[in-house]
Amino acid sequence: MPHPKPPVSLLLVIGALTFIDFLQNGMATFGAAPIMGEIGASPEEYSTIAVIYACVAVVMIALQGWLTHRLGLRCYLLASLAAAGGGAAVCALAHDEAGFLLGRVLMAAGCAAMLTSSRLTVNLIPPSPARFLGIKALATGLCVGTALAPWLAAMAVEHDGWQLMFWLVAALSVLAMAPVMLAMPGREAGSVLAGQVRLIPIAALGAGSFLLLHALQRSYYDFFSDRNLLTMSAAAGVAALGYFVWTETRNGAPLLKLGGMKEARFLSGLVLFMTCYLMLGANGYLVPLMLQRALGQSWTTAGEFFAMGLGAGVLTWAAMSQLLPRWPSPRKFLAAGFLALAAFGVLMSRLAPTANMWTDVFPALACYGMFIMIIMPTTAMHTFTGLSGDPAVFAHAQQVKNMLAQVGQALGIMLATVGQQWFASRHYSVLQESIATGNAHFEAAMAQLSGFFAASAGPAQAQQLATAQIAQMLSQQSVLLASLDHFRVVAAVALAAAVVSLVQRVFR
Repeated sequence: MPHPKPPVSLLLVIGALTFIDFLQNGMATFGAAPIMGEIGASPEEYSTIAVIYACVAVVMIALQGWLTHRLGLRCYLLASLAAAGGGAAVCALAHDEAGFLLGRVLMAAGCAAMLTSSRLTVNLIPPSPARFLGIKALATGLCVGTALAPWLAAMAVEHDGWQLMFWLVAALSVLAMAPVMLAMPGREAGSVLAGQVRLIPIAALGAGSFLLLHALQRSYYDFFSDRNLLTMSAAAGVAALGYFVWTETRNGAPLLKLGGMKEARFLSGLVLFMTCYLMLGANGYLVPLMLQRALGQSWTTAGEFFAMGLGAGVLTWAAMSQLLPRWPSPRKFLAAGFLALAAFGVLMSRLAPTANMWTDVFPALACYGMFIMIIMPTTAMHTFTGLSGDPAVFAHAQQVKNMLAQVGQALGIMLATVGQQWFASRHYSVLQESIATGNAHFEAAMAQLSGFFAASAGPAQAQQLATAQIAQMLSQQSVLLASLDHFRVVAAVALAAAVVSLVQRVFR
């Protein structure tokens, strides 16, 4: 007997939640530089806003089950969309850092649990092949939102309207309320039994997240000057998070049933997810930086090509959605995904300042898009199978995974920024030593540049301008060399992960 297809409105809810979440997060990340300029925030201040967003998100994800149990799934999702849309409108109207922070806090409260809600909504479809349609809707929203984010951010800024990014999110949040009203059950449908909310553990979760993420974010600016203070902050954050875990495993009515997640497949899946989120954070930060500062591309061009590269993930998912039901064994997909990441790292590590965006850069970014949409859906489909017998543990496992995603992306950004700073400073020192007076290439470059600037300035000023130009060239070259080192590390890690994927016995 054929199984009935799920309602279109239900599939729209599943896809819309992931689409809105990944779109707004991607646009806020890629559009950071122009947003900072418009609201008068420094990079340090903007990174603090990002940390506060992540901390609010972690706490709201932990409270999701408790809130859903009391409000019902329909009211909870409507409230989440209202908070996301209202926060986006506040961001669009903001003229300073304080107003933008308020908007991002509201957006965090609304968007934090959208991915978890989308996955749990899939379970409203009875167990059958029709449930895979829900998985397809979730993954489609994720990959399309991820791919469109940099392009839409670039287009908005190009037309002098960075606010359009947030007005778009506000409009989409309002539109998504219609299928939620049609498809989602209310309180009468019941929900997974939620635990008790206790103030001290929740405060420890929020404070620990802030201390850890703030230390990771500040490491870009203060890692070498305040290393001890940052280490102490991170250690205090880990201790506070450890206290939260300790209390949850000993509480008779925990918010998260952490004790029920001691399952090899789930723990291995978390490692895979953390690897993916590390790469998303690290490469999401470094790829635009390399395209702009090392290859001299405009911000708009960087956004367009990054979006097109991620767009290859959409095509990859179209093929994956046909292959997974027929050949569900994950090992071959995991190996193929990490080989795509290795190809991305190798291609990016061979770029030169004269690299062609179409023939050199785009194939590399396409491999990166393929990696995301091979590994993420495969891991999501196989990580939670051992926990599906207990709906509460399954829901809480989804929450834990998405809480770790916030930490994983921040850790990826930290590793990329600290590594970039270390590699760049090392290369700059070597390059600077090589241009001492008497070096034939240096003398020739100084003579040529001084002659060029002498046409519009005096001899003394032309000499200064030539020196400044050479210093800028050294800085650009050191950024390029540091970026190449980063991508060599990515390629090595990816190759090691591909080998592990082939020999491991958990995901067969």
